[in-house]
Amino acid sequence: MNSGQNQQVFRTLLNAMSAPGKTFAFDTAEWSDRLSSAPLSPACAAICLSLLDGASPISVFQMPESVAPWLLRHCRVPISSPEQAVFALGTGKHWDWDQNLLNIGNEEEPEKGATLILELDSLSDGAPLQLTGPGIASSRTAAPRLAPGFVNFWHKQQGLYPRGIDLILCCRNECLCLPRSISIHADREN
Repeated sequence: MNSGQNQQVFRTLLNAMSAPGKTFAFDTAEWSDRLSSAPLSPACAAICLSLLDGASPISVFQMPESVAPWLLRHCRVPISSPEQAVFALGTGKHWDWDQNLLNIGNEEEPEKGATLILELDSLSDGAPLQLTGPGIASSRTAAPRLAPGFVNFWHKQQGLYPRGIDLILCCRNECLCLPRSISIHADREN
């Protein structure tokens, strides 16, 4: 990807982080040739190409074997243990929310908490979640298809704020972000 494409992806991610739970699409048509070799969705590959570099170790969980070599070749990112990772990459349907091994930062440096990038089957037909907090006028409903245990994980994480992890959820050419600053509850009305 060229610098203009990187900037486009980065701007889209900033918009998604500042509007939690809202789905944003990447215009990947211009660089589909670069993304076609990726063993990831176009959105996930574009995010990795834009965010990852040699200074941002990543941990890879339950992804196809071809993902780590692709990340090394195209992003030049070191693969690391979960505790040392700045980023983590996994699949939403297999993610074990009860066993979070990722760095959540510390009291002096909460920004050191990892960012988890998850590939999902859908950003819109999972169990409805009610989101409140910064970037949301009153509340917003989102329904990404996440593995069981997510809401309990998020409630535990909220007790640690400002420490915690941020989520970037990807499906096809779209993303949805859940920064650690928001509150999430199961939508009881649906």
